[in-house]
Amino acid sequence: TCTIKNGGCDLNAGCSHDNATNAVVCTCKTGYTNTGVAPAVTCSDSCSLNNGGCDPNAECSHQREDFSVVCNCRVGFINVGTTNLVNCSDGCYVNNGGCGVNAVCSHNLTTMVIQCTCMTGYTNSGNGTALVCTDSCEVNNGGCDSSAACSHDSVTFAVVCSCSIGFV
Repeated sequence: TCTIKNGGCDLNAGCSHDNATNAVVCTCKTGYTNTGVAPAVTCSDSCSLNNGGCDPNAECSHQREDFSVVCNCRVGFINVGTTNLVNCSDGCYVNNGGCGVNAVCSHNLTTMVIQCTCMTGYTNSGNGTALVCTDSCEVNNGGCDSSAACSHDSVTFAVVCSCSIGFV
């Protein structure tokens, strides 16, 4: 009976027979979950139900080969779990998002892409693609005049320029 209209099973279910009773047994295919009530089997895309069991900060999709569920962390999040048990954490909470110790990690509010910005008192001395936060006083004397000494405010670490002796 499985050869006729899939034995009455859902289109996304496989049809087989119980060995003892020869009754039709419907089993949802990989990537689908039974949302029906016994004995009826209704197979729904697993990603449409509870995000396929993926982390709330992951996107659920399917393997092309067998339609099994695949979880991938959304932009701005990093998998701190395993390949099979994806656990997405805010990328800024993992190694400061790769921003470095003298940088602040944040997210673009539109795309959630990680953004690195040098902390107060530091200047980006890297090239266009790599942020390198260097003490501002070491880069062009912190913007201070050549006859001034560059230092930092003890509370805010902002650059403070002080005239050298004999200068006003």
